[in-house]
Amino acid sequence: MNKKWIISIIIVAILGLALGIVLAIFAENMRKTDNTNILSEKELAINNNEINSNLDGNELLETSTTEEKISPNAVIVKKTYYKSCDHLIREVEDIDEDLVNKTEEDIKLKYPEWEIESFSSNQVVLYKTANENCGEHYFVQEHNGVIGVYTIDEYGVKTLKEDTEIATQYLPEADIEKLEAGVEIIGKTKLIEFLEDFE
Repeated sequence: MNKKWIISIIIVAILGLALGIVLAIFAENMRKTDNTNILSEKELAINNNEINSNLDGNELLETSTTEEKISPNAVIVKKTYYKSCDHLIREVEDIDEDLVNKTEEDIKLKYPEWEIESFSSNQVVLYKTANENCGEHYFVQEHNGVIGVYTIDEYGVKTLKEDTEIATQYLPEADIEKLEAGVEIIGKTKLIEFLEDFE
């Protein structure tokens, strides 16, 4: 016989033997898996009840293992309703380091004047009511050649908060007339947007 044929037969025999071993191992694993009992949730509940009833009358106490805590990337949302002006102001703050891993009870102790509206690991929403004005009532008017920003208290009294650097002399006539009469604005965001229109 040719040497090539002998080597080919030996290689085929070795491959056949290896394939037989792999198939035998696979079949054994499948047989073990088939003997495994897979229980439904209902069967598990029945089995747990049987185990509980077989404990010689000893009462089982359940413990809470998943008490929700604040994560490091959480935010606190503070909602304040101001009765005087009927406004709800919402402020969002990053969580302080000292509140990380704290529970809802810890938040109640830290913010006793606030009501916890909702609590999760990512967001805590606090709510309170105040009897005063929200402090975000503004009056924008020309003042000494620039745009002046005034605050308005709950009694309607205007107080100069700041003069901007926006000169009124370069504005269109319609804007100058509007600023001479004055414009009432509610909210910091709207104030900023209003002033940006003149820059």
